Amino acid sequence: MDIDNDVKNMPKLKKKGEKNIFVTIFKIVALIIVFVLQVAIMLALYTTAKGLYTYARLIFDIFKIVAILYLLYHHDNSAYKVSWILFILFFPVIGLVAYILWGNSKLRKKKELAIRKIRVESEDLLRNSENIAKELYDTDRYKYNQIQYMTKVTGFPVYKNQGLEYFDIGEKFFESLKKDLLKADKYILMEFFILSKGKLWNEIFEILKEKVKQGVKVEMILDSVGCIFRLPKDFKKQMADAGIELYMFNPFSIVINGYINYRDHRKVVVIDGKVAYTGGVNLADEYANIIERFGHWKDGGIRIKGRAVWSYTLIFLRDKEEISNMPANYELYQNKEEDKEKTEGYVLPCSDGPDNRKNPVENIFIQTINYAKDYVYLTTPYFVTSETLLTAILNAARSGIDVRVVTPHIPDKKIIQIVTRSYYEVLLEAGVKVYEYKPGFIHSKTLVSDDNTSIVGTANLDYRSMHLNFECINWSYMTGVEKDIKKDFEETIKNCIPITLDEWKVRPVTQKWLEAICSAFSPML
Repeated sequence: MDIDNDVKNMPKLKKKGEKNIFVTIFKIVALIIVFVLQVAIMLALYTTAKGLYTYARLIFDIFKIVAILYLLYHHDNSAYKVSWILFILFFPVIGLVAYILWGNSKLRKKKELAIRKIRVESEDLLRNSENIAKELYDTDRYKYNQIQYMTKVTGFPVYKNQGLEYFDIGEKFFESLKKDLLKADKYILMEFFILSKGKLWNEIFEILKEKVKQGVKVEMILDSVGCIFRLPKDFKKQMADAGIELYMFNPFSIVINGYINYRDHRKVVVIDGKVAYTGGVNLADEYANIIERFGHWKDGGIRIKGRAVWSYTLIFLRDKEEISNMPANYELYQNKEEDKEKTEGYVLPCSDGPDNRKNPVENIFIQTINYAKDYVYLTTPYFVTSETLLTAILNAARSGIDVRVVTPHIPDKKIIQIVTRSYYEVLLEAGVKVYEYKPGFIHSKTLVSDDNTSIVGTANLDYRSMHLNFECINWSYMTGVEKDIKKDFEETIKNCIPITLDEWKVRPVTQKWLEAICSAFSPML
């Protein structure tokens, strides 16, 4: 594979030390101080020196123009740019500082090249799947074309399905996971956005400690922001004492930089290279309805067997290498046993992140929707889509495709629900059927279409998942699991509130204004 000289010659980054979470508080306070000073200066100039105010205003106007031109220069989503432009117009100084620190959706060049270098150096470890893809060339040209696209933009191959199971609720997911963890005899790899103290973690931690005693290698990656204030006391010491290798993704730095905005939202478990899990769930009690937060928690995930597990192994090892700045021993984790079990269909696991400027996950959703013939059913906790993904959904509905979307009735973030609801009218006008999950919060991220294609993974239908977070999904075709996902969707809407266009149009004017204001800044959320 041809790569830039920059990527080839990219040196390894120096190992990062422990960072303090209070630095983030310092950054927020600093931004507030800058904002207050800006307002104070403007008031002082206006009240004490009206003659100078004109010149000061001119300077501010020039500053705003420069800031907006700087933003327009970057190739971000147009709606994302509009949101930041509005912010900068009102607060030019703090707006530009905030954009530089947290707004740019693309990684700094050095960090991007470092991640790409890791990805490129390990691509040869993935099998060439051209022959598998060609099986579809004569039977389903559209799927063949889609697989060709996905393998090129993600770098991950398509596999023959050797075992795929769908879980329609977090309780079933963790019940199966614990059984497989008890069977581990070589290694366990776990990567989560959130780990929270509680009954679920205590049960899994006991299994992991026992496995380490049996000689099983256990490694874990957690997102430092996702776990803030949620980890058990002395967590790092507990992990070290238990013999578990812990890696914290993107810890806080004393140096103010924009990388803090990028989060590891992936959920991956790999056991002995034979079995892998992914989906919406995190290691916290609410995900298995052990405790109640935001009503009943509806989540989902998948269990995958066979050769395709290697892609999830590679996703974890690449992340570990980037965090530790130490080369991973990929050979140590390869499962060389041939799984002879053969089932129907194809699977393509893949990852995405801001280092991949092709935006593969978003475009896989768009392409799958565009290829649908009969229906597209979607579940998502947050519906804050880009213009391109929204257009694909609207055009599918306008073409006569049965498009349905389920979102939460009880939100975990009220402002996100306001923005999500701001999309309802345009969706309903296009013919999309919209539902809210009445018992509580639906956190599963799924797509199913035409009884033959599905997407299950960690990506929400929002700008953050599609452009800022590190995510992973599993695309499947003709595996039989697609019908399970459809059945789950049909059962789910029985517990949903259908939103109708006539009723939605007569909602209070104050609610419409609130939606308009929040949606103006929605890509920034």
